[in-house]
Amino acid sequence: MRTMRPHAIYTSRCKQFNRTKLVASSDIEYKKTKLIKQGKKRIAEKFENLAKWVSEKYNVNVLDIQEEFMKHNSKVKIAVHLETHKDAMEFREGEDWWTNFDSIKQNEIAEKYLEIGNLLKVPINGVLGKVIKRNPKVEDVFVSFSAFEPIAREEANGLIPEKRIERLYKDLKLPEVWTISRCFRSATLFVYKDEQKDKIKNSTEFKLIEEKYFELLKEYDEFNYWKRENFGIRIDSKQNFDDNYESNWYYYYK
Repeated sequence: MRTMRPHAIYTSRCKQFNRTKLVASSDIEYKKTKLIKQGKKRIAEKFENLAKWVSEKYNVNVLDIQEEFMKHNSKVKIAVHLETHKDAMEFREGEDWWTNFDSIKQNEIAEKYLEIGNLLKVPINGVLGKVIKRNPKVEDVFVSFSAFEPIAREEANGLIPEKRIERLYKDLKLPEVWTISRCFRSATLFVYKDEQKDKIKNSTEFKLIEEKYFELLKEYDEFNYWKRENFGIRIDSKQNFDDNYESNWYYYYK
């Protein structure tokens, strides 16, 4: 089976998977929020008070709030874009990022949105199919939450040119190393055989690769979100990749 070149992962598998996420670096919501974080734009005036209220009530940092009418369920979506993962977890029911949004906090924010006013008009079908406008009620508002920091870290990792990553291990002339691949916020060094993993993990060369990779990462870390203590390169083998994932990056990162 033909093996996809490692650098192709970011242009195929990772971006496909990102479509299932609330926000990705390619999404317009992220790009708008990034401009605010960069100081090139301001949050929409109509949401300034709401953002201030949410920030103070829940002790979080709201970067942006955006709204849209969702045709599939006739609701107004209020997207609250927070800065950190910790901020976003304040609005989850559980301790894991995949748990549901906290419905009590969703309703509190929806009520505040309605109280502040200047609402998005919601189209509904009236008599004889005529379209009329009405202000939404709490049950017409869906509040979502996302974090900017994790996506910005992911973006920084994806911006590193592949040639610069290849140079990290090729310059050391390590015969055990096959490649380094990356997806989202992770990087994995692949040796050829399973039995080579422990040897490379404990080597000074691997520690050097980690340090050099982190230095590269910081060059593209515009907002200084990457810290040395939360970065590490994983180790795997081409043997595992071939035997258990059919030499296919799609299956490996699925």
